[in-house]
Amino acid sequence: MEANPPPHPNHKPPPIFIHGVINYDEMTKYISEIVDDKQYHTKSLANDVIKLNCTTPETYRKLIKHFKENNTYYHTYQLKEEQAYRVVIRYLHHSTDITDLRQELAELGHKARNIVNARNRTTRDPLNLFFVDLEPAANNKDIYKVTALQNKIIQVEPPRTNTNTIIQCI
Repeated sequence: MEANPPPHPNHKPPPIFIHGVINYDEMTKYISEIVDDKQYHTKSLANDVIKLNCTTPETYRKLIKHFKENNTYYHTYQLKEEQAYRVVIRYLHHSTDITDLRQELAELGHKARNIVNARNRTTRDPLNLFFVDLEPAANNKDIYKVTALQNKIIQVEPPRTNTNTIIQCI
């Protein structure tokens, strides 16, 4: 008997911001044709913008699909379970071919969504540092065990968050 993979944790979906809403009642009727009234709630913001919060990821996906098909002007963010897993690879020469790097990571069981060679902020010179966005997978944390790529000793670490920022007063 084959074991089923564990389901993704159901995170709360991000809000959808609908722009240019002039008639609120028409908008709610339009949304009610797609999903049930109990599956979302709205908040009216400035400049004819409506903030739409969905109760489930399925409702979120259904609305986004419908808005795309009907060219509705909106913006939103990615679902947590669809966000890339970002890591930093140090000590890999900046002239390393990204295609070869992507291939070697795939052979190790990691599918890279995006690979970028970091550059110095002021001189724009390439650094021996790569940002790698991995597709979400159960084995993402195993990338930290990789110590060599292309016969080069490397170090894989999480990206740093800037702790020197000034905290904004509320």
